[in-house]
Amino acid sequence: MGEEVFIDANIFLEIFLENEKADNCEFYLKSSAGKNQTITTTDFIIHSCLLTILRKTNSLELARNALVFFSNLYQLKIIVPSIDDLSNALDLMGQRNLDLDDSLVVACMNGHGITELASLDRHFDKVKGIKRIEL
Repeated sequence: MGEEVFIDANIFLEIFLENEKADNCEFYLKSSAGKNQTITTTDFIIHSCLLTILRKTNSLELARNALVFFSNLYQLKIIVPSIDDLSNALDLMGQRNLDLDDSLVVACMNGHGITELASLDRHFDKVKGIKRIEL
């Protein structure tokens, strides 16, 4: 298979909440299939997206639609963070001044040999070893 790119929660949320860059984010995810590209995220990010949708919209329908969207991304690989990933994330919080969510992204990327990250968060630009793809 082709390259592997980690997808941050904000890419999915941009689509689900129909924010400003929703079209660009959706195009990127759907076009990855044509590029023979694996897109990767964590179950933690999926849970976070559902919680954010429910908190911001109180819409079970939108949350269900998000699950359908995830399930229709056939090139999506979902990582379940290990205890080591979680421990490394806690270490990164202190070393890199990142919150737990972002530290877990970095820890999972490092643990799975992924170097590219699709994210709207520019603070990842300062993380050594990660190339952020800006959408």
